Amino acid sequence: MKIVNESQIRRAENRLFFRRWVQNPRQLGTLAPISVKLSLLAAKQAVKSYVPGTPVVEIGAGTGRLTRALLQCGVQPQDLTVVELDGEMCDFMRKSLPLITVIEGDANQLAELINSKICEKVGVVVSAIPLMYLPEILRKSLINAAFAVLKPSAKIIHVTYSPVSPLKFWDAIQQRCIESTWMNIPPGFVWQFQQQ
Repeated sequence: MKIVNESQIRRAENRLFFRRWVQNPRQLGTLAPISVKLSLLAAKQAVKSYVPGTPVVEIGAGTGRLTRALLQCGVQPQDLTVVELDGEMCDFMRKSLPLITVIEGDANQLAELINSKICEKVGVVVSAIPLMYLPEILRKSLINAAFAVLKPSAKIIHVTYSPVSPLKFWDAIQQRCIESTWMNIPPGFVWQFQQQ
């Protein structure tokens, strides 16, 4: 199927997302892709840390709705690398977003997955991984993997449907809610994580 406009992309991604959710609900963590409003809130926060030519990495990219928001807010396609565990969603992004780098893989191995030239030079990692549904040890592992590719003092921007930080148990990092949209269904929150 050739995808030519935004409404076709949204319909196609909703169908794909629902089909993948039926097959593996725990991996996706929600019934539908991130809303356009929430993705734009997160993208606007992420681009505050973006300088053209600086790599941006998105983990848990799903169908690419947040990816498209990052591009809409000014991230250059050549600077954007996205990592997604689900192969069908990776194929969808490669077809609908052909100018970005799409990597199929587990974000726990982020440093091994992305181009070694950008390791420790990434300006921001954007995460839509459903951390709140994962065991604490796995949450820490994913966030540590993201910190490992960031340049010093860079941030992780994380999207969640919980008003409570999915890392509330972890005192070693700075964490704060920087955006919220209670009118989203479900309500959405954007968290910022940074090493102390």
